[in-house]
Amino acid sequence: MVYLFQRIILNNFQWTRPSPGRLGPSGEGEYVQENGFGHEDWNFNKTLLVDGQIFGYCYYRPVESKRKERFNIAFATYTNKQWYLVGFYLKSTFDNDPPVDKGILRQKMKDLRQLGPSLGKAWRSKSDSKFLAKLEDEAQWLKWQVRPDDAVRLPQPLAIPKSLFNTRNYRIVKPTEVNKDVFEKLWRLAQAEAATEDYASDEEFPEGRELERRHKVRERNQALVKAAKDAFRRQHNGQVFCQICGFNFAKKYGEVGTDFIEAHHTVPVSELTKKTMTTISDIALVCSNCHRMLHRRRPWLSMKELQSLTVDRA
Repeated sequence: MVYLFQRIILNNFQWTRPSPGRLGPSGEGEYVQENGFGHEDWNFNKTLLVDGQIFGYCYYRPVESKRKERFNIAFATYTNKQWYLVGFYLKSTFDNDPPVDKGILRQKMKDLRQLGPSLGKAWRSKSDSKFLAKLEDEAQWLKWQVRPDDAVRLPQPLAIPKSLFNTRNYRIVKPTEVNKDVFEKLWRLAQAEAATEDYASDEEFPEGRELERRHKVRERNQALVKAAKDAFRRQHNGQVFCQICGFNFAKKYGEVGTDFIEAHHTVPVSELTKKTMTTISDIALVCSNCHRMLHRRRPWLSMKELQSLTVDRA
């Protein structure tokens, strides 16, 4: 396994499509300043898949001896003299000759056209055919291949303590190799941050906020959630659906809903201790509505309790 730290440009749409307003001295590199976008703007878009895989931007070629390795990548932005962690690719591979999907190119053209005057003149002036041809040529840099489940984005950028990662090279145009210890510290930092987000309100449990925090830490453990989803798919012919109401995002919303589901930690909050270890069997897969309902009461409802409350209304 190779561990990398890769700078990514700023983005207001969670790296699912380009953000407007980049032309000029943005400090994000000559290409971005001239063209108004960067190809990493789509790095966490889980609907633009080729053969079920994300192909993310990578202006980089590993040495020959490492090209067959797996890569764990931490993505970060740099602004106001501070590094901010934004997400990860886990167990990604390097594809020196990435595939091109015409449908994806057309969607990217649509995203870029919507930037209006924020899109560079070299792109704005092109006909659709020449626009697509240029996108196809630049698709050669989409060399990171990763499964959607292994593309983990934080809810919001997270400041990285200088004691954890610091460098005088603030540009980091190409991915920089870091040791396993640094990467794992960045991963743990991300897990702790994700636990601070609440689902419904700021109310505390009678048992106390610390127990509630432990519950949410376990619900947002990305590695555990991934393992739970993988196990569920193996048991249900590759499908994921709500274990309470049976809702299937892929069947309802098509490609955009493929593989989407939320995780719920089933161990009662009152039973949690600092030594409680979470296993796959403690994680239930639920739709967004049922997840909200489980967390709506204090103490939280059990899955059986919520299931008994569900009724069909004409």
